[in-house]
Amino acid sequence: MNNKGLTLMEIIISLALIQITVVVFLTIITNCVMINVKSKEKIEALNIAQEYIETIRNQDDEEFMKYKDQNEIYGKYEVDTDINKKHDRDHLFELSVKVKKNEKEIVNLKTLKVIRN
Repeated sequence: MNNKGLTLMEIIISLALIQITVVVFLTIITNCVMINVKSKEKIEALNIAQEYIETIRNQDDEEFMKYKDQNEIYGKYEVDTDINKKHDRDHLFELSVKVKKNEKEIVNLKTLKVIRN
């Protein structure tokens, strides 16, 4: 018997394997790009929240309290700040900074501050 050429079945199997390989690599690349975008977004949101916390914490006590239930737009992000009194301590307040994008919370940082009245 002469085996010089490829059979139709061998060609179909080869093409199927090539297609599977290409699909797997494209899926991996797509997932890597999506993870990279989400990581960049989270880092930006963390930096914004940290900036807000540092700015607000450095305010005097009267100015600090003005940030209760505040909402601002920061570029493509929405920043919500809130201040709540810790029930177990008279002068201890919790500052919460939430950074959202498209109404989805990305970051929620909290810190404490002592206020002397």
